[in-house]
Amino acid sequence: MSRTGLQQRPRGKGSRGEPLSRAAYKILRERILERVLQPGEALVEAKLAEDLGMSRTPIRDALNRLEQEGLISSIPNKGTFVESLRPMDVAEIYDIREVIEGLAARLLARRVTRSQAEILEELAANADDASATVSDDVEFHSAIVRMCGSQRAVEVARSFFLQALTYDEHTRRLASGGDVPVIKGEGVDDAHRAIARSIVEGKSTAAEEAMRAHVRHGKNVVARFLLGLDETL
Repeated sequence: MSRTGLQQRPRGKGSRGEPLSRAAYKILRERILERVLQPGEALVEAKLAEDLGMSRTPIRDALNRLEQEGLISSIPNKGTFVESLRPMDVAEIYDIREVIEGLAARLLARRVTRSQAEILEELAANADDASATVSDDVEFHSAIVRMCGSQRAVEVARSFFLQALTYDEHTRRLASGGDVPVIKGEGVDDAHRAIARSIVEGKSTAAEEAMRAHVRHGKNVVARFLLGLDETL
């Protein structure tokens, strides 16, 4: 592990053949959210490129996107630094996800195909499984936005819905992906299947309401574990 907490990656494509800029973005964002890269820490483009085994171009693209999301900031004549992710920042991420993903669920319910329904039901079952991870949850939510038919929703969601956050009780840090178990709370064992069912049945209003309630619940769970709160942020 390097000084910045980043392991070297081979040159070329990222995992699953994704573009290097996308791979760099995902790695850096995860490290910021999980506080491997600490608030206030300087991000040096050349050093990051060396650590990740990439050229500076994909690193630069990743940093630009992270700055647009407010996770880092560039100060003229000083450099680029990791921003602090405050509780209200987490709340805002969930508020935006609620609106965008609720809309996506409603739109998809109006146009869902048989093949899309089959995909959605399988992803919902995976996300509701007792051993579900953040990656399973992200895959379900991603599919709904991707299939909803609105390119604008997709573009907005790229900045927010992939920041699906949970609290890792083992590390006591926010987690944004990977094999971290999802903290589900009580009474939501089949939340993803309920959303999928409404979409498959073409119940657009019910689908939107179920999705929005589910995202709000996620926000409350993170708030409770992160801040010791019982109410919404």
